[in-house]
Amino acid sequence: MSNIESETQEKQIKSKKLYLHGNMPIVVGAAVLILGSGLLGYSVGHRQGITVAGYDADAQQLVEVVGVQKERLEALNKSLNAAVQERDVAISNSNDLFAQVTQANADKIQTDGMLTIYREVLRQRGGLSLTVQNLGVKPLADRSYEYQIDLVQVSPIRTKASGVVELRLIQGSEVLVLPMESSSFDFHDFQRLTGRWTMPKGFTPQFIEVRVTGSSSIVKRFSWTKGKPVDAVSTNVAEIPQVKATAQ
Repeated sequence: MSNIESETQEKQIKSKKLYLHGNMPIVVGAAVLILGSGLLGYSVGHRQGITVAGYDADAQQLVEVVGVQKERLEALNKSLNAAVQERDVAISNSNDLFAQVTQANADKIQTDGMLTIYREVLRQRGGLSLTVQNLGVKPLADRSYEYQIDLVQVSPIRTKASGVVELRLIQGSEVLVLPMESSSFDFHDFQRLTGRWTMPKGFTPQFIEVRVTGSSSIVKRFSWTKGKPVDAVSTNVAEIPQVKATAQ
């Protein structure tokens, strides 16, 4: 009885060994398949996690870029609006200036016409000899001054007036001859001479004198404190020459 059981057990063990030996490739394949599936699942999940994190980072960066571009666009719109407003103001000012210039030209034409009529009337009545019609002085900064001398002549035979002008400052017995930018004149009816000078420190003139030498000699003296100021506005004081004292 015991021998039969022993043989039976040996047969079962041999049968199991044969079964395992015959199915070993299947077992190994199943193990490899299970391991590969696990690795594949981990890899896919890891990649998906990285991809989602990357998408979040890209989305955040995109939001920041859009915000910066929006701020720049708003700044450009403000600059554009300011430029448009400045353009509109410039156009309006240009139109106003054009209208003023047009009106000034019309007034000048009218004035020139009236002056021509007056000169013709003067010629018919014997004309007007060379004379100093006006002397104006305008104070500037740093003891600087600007002068304006208007010379007039209306000749019955339309001859030109030519010569030189000398401008003097007088304080008692002391005389200062001003260096004029242009002292010569040459005209038919009218000429204006302008220039600037710097008053020496401590010198306060009592009179300003104009001496004209041409077809006739003219000397006109004006009170310094009662002289008529020049209406024209000066533009540059840096080029004003210094005066030199001269004895009369």
